[in-house]
Amino acid sequence: MGNLKNQKGIVLVAAMLMILMVSGIAVTVMSGSALDSKMINATQDSYRAESITRGDTEKSIKDELAKKGNSQFLLKRSNAAYVNDSITLLSGSTKVVMVNEVGGPDELLDCPPRFAPTPKISCNFLKLTTSRAYGKNDKHTMTINTGIQQEMIGGQ
Repeated sequence: MGNLKNQKGIVLVAAMLMILMVSGIAVTVMSGSALDSKMINATQDSYRAESITRGDTEKSIKDELAKKGNSQFLLKRSNAAYVNDSITLLSGSTKVVMVNEVGGPDELLDCPPRFAPTPKISCNFLKLTTSRAYGKNDKHTMTINTGIQQEMIGGQ
């Protein structure tokens, strides 16, 4: 015990260094897990936006098919419903825009050979573009392009 006067606080300094190192490791681990958490949330937002966008595309197609003869799918591109060569089928948080790749039923194209269509049956090609903003402050946009090929009588 007479040795206490000779000690200069070496144990205290060593303990403080150990605490400092352990604290540094803890801060590094915690900031890494916060970054991982942000990445996981961003990925989940992306998947959620993709699912909603795909669902809205399918809903638009289903709604148009239910209209039968009044479907926008049957309109010529020169029709008044087309604005700048497109028709908006669904708007709001998700926007579905349809473009008729050909002029309409009077300008139908031959169907791809793999379908082996009946003579006098031609194809009309429609493109649906579905867009949805997502993420913090709607900073990102999910866009899905869908093609529809319709067999129709007419054309060539």
